[in-house]
Amino acid sequence: MKVLLVDDDPVTRAVYTRLVENMGCDVVQAGDGREALDILEQQVIQFVISDWVMPNLTGPELCRRIRSAKIDHYTYIILCTSKGNKKDFIEGMEAGADDFLVKPFSSEELRVRIRAGERVLNLERGLALKNSELEALNTKLREAYGRIEDDLKAAAWMQASLLPAASPRAQSVKSEWRFRPSRYVAGDTLNIFPIDQNHVAFYLLDVSGHGVPAAMLSVTLSMLLTADNTYGSPLKRFDAASQTYLTLPPEDAIAELNRRFQSRDDQYFTMIYGLLETRTLTLRFSQAGHPNPLLIQGGCGMKVLGTGGSPVGILPQAEFDSVQVQLDPGDRLVLYSDGVTECTNPMGELFGEDRLRRYLTNAWDKPLAEMLGGLEAEIEDWHAKREFDDDISLLALEVGRQETA
Repeated sequence: MKVLLVDDDPVTRAVYTRLVENMGCDVVQAGDGREALDILEQQVIQFVISDWVMPNLTGPELCRRIRSAKIDHYTYIILCTSKGNKKDFIEGMEAGADDFLVKPFSSEELRVRIRAGERVLNLERGLALKNSELEALNTKLREAYGRIEDDLKAAAWMQASLLPAASPRAQSVKSEWRFRPSRYVAGDTLNIFPIDQNHVAFYLLDVSGHGVPAAMLSVTLSMLLTADNTYGSPLKRFDAASQTYLTLPPEDAIAELNRRFQSRDDQYFTMIYGLLETRTLTLRFSQAGHPNPLLIQGGCGMKVLGTGGSPVGILPQAEFDSVQVQLDPGDRLVLYSDGVTECTNPMGELFGEDRLRRYLTNAWDKPLAEMLGGLEAEIEDWHAKREFDDDISLLALEVGRQETA
């Protein structure tokens, strides 16, 4: 270990140097505090033994200058003084000294003080090493988190690309939707599209759980639930007699999904899937453990539709009912995930079904986009936080009369 010995008396320096060197230390000498500071600027020395009374810069002043210097290691300082009263010790400690030697002192006393300081420096070096290792680990974690975040952003973009266009219109059906993942990606998804010449299909589903596992199944279902027969859509079945693909009734389509997606790792999903016959405005849908859809019939009020049903992926032999409703032009159907009604305010109160239905009853005569946008704003104000605890999904349909040529 290298020790800087600071004393204005050459004889004293020579005596102390021999004592310190006998302990196996390398000694660098300085005649006063100013010379000591110059040496410390040029060399890495972590142990200083300094006299108290010196010209130019006293021992306590040297301590203050060392403590205020911007160096990346700790310097252990012992002040040597003929003063031994409490006031002087306090002054030295406040200046930044670590220990004291009261003159005259023995070689054994000097030895134990140096060894004590050496232990402190060893602890400091060990701590610095651990901090360096932790910083390196934190850097790796930040880089890994950054890569994960980039991957999640890419996944969120891909999931969003599977959603319908803004304000989609399918044949005679206007629609609006809102989709707010609780995190980057969501377990919810929705869509509306023409499935054949006379029918518009729509669905809204909610995969159990949160995060990436739920989102992966949600994306899989989004890609599967299309009118395209190429990917083996469960919404259609090939008819050998006519050599065409026939659109399945909603209850059969959900039963097929239940057959394909039996529970893996306790994962399941709820959904509403429906077909609207655009010539007659006959609505037929099936419900699989999802919140009941709401039918708004102009000034005639609101109806709660559905029979409940079992979630998809839990019971292999589950049967799914269908509901058939005759609609009139101007009627609206609203589908939502349980993230809407279970959204809490800062006091832990649920948004609830009553509040949802009350809002829709009061806003039925507004344009569809304004009605749904206002509902989204109501939910945001209720929650009063930037992020939601669960995914928020809303799909609203408004039927019109099929145009004829």
